[in-house]
Amino acid sequence: MAEIIDLSSRLKPATNLLSSHPLEFRRGEWLAGNAVQCTREESERFEAHRQKVIQAQDRPFMSLVPNHFTLDGGCHVTVLHLFRFRHDQDLMHRLYRLAGLMECITKVSSPILRTDLVRRFFKIITEEREQLKVSWKGNVHSFLLPIHPHYYSPNLFRNAVHSASTLKDLLAHIGEQAEIQFGILSQHYTFYVPESFHAK
Repeated sequence: MAEIIDLSSRLKPATNLLSSHPLEFRRGEWLAGNAVQCTREESERFEAHRQKVIQAQDRPFMSLVPNHFTLDGGCHVTVLHLFRFRHDQDLMHRLYRLAGLMECITKVSSPILRTDLVRRFFKIITEEREQLKVSWKGNVHSFLLPIHPHYYSPNLFRNAVHSASTLKDLLAHIGEQAEIQFGILSQHYTFYVPESFHAK
């Protein structure tokens, strides 16, 4: 029978890859909680370990956890919506730019936002949040996802925001830095998401 029916495909471990582009999302081994973000190198090591465990056991128990960032607080909301928008690259970019705008509310201040232009800035944020149906709630301090300093210095975003002389410049600088960060996340990172992300 083995010569007639090819059983090799049934012996191959199932993939946990959910999306490879523009961001790489993989199914985590947990039901609920936070997503984690790790470098592609860490993910490759973890996946190699995962395949060995799956081949050796019917119900694998993962003893290895890759070095990672736990995406909680505002980052949880950001990655949750990036995952929801994973099939629409334009929405992902808009969401990440919005996260950059939100970062200026609590973490990176601009002299421009100390003027009456702050009302226009909040209006832009409110309109975009309503269109994307995204809401960050609670005591949130960070909206942009973490990036190791050897890929991107946190001072780049801060300096870009501080150097803006007009609201138009501020919006352009935030958009540019958000695009740079998104490109780095796409090239260098993998996201493991819990099962609960599929139900939200």
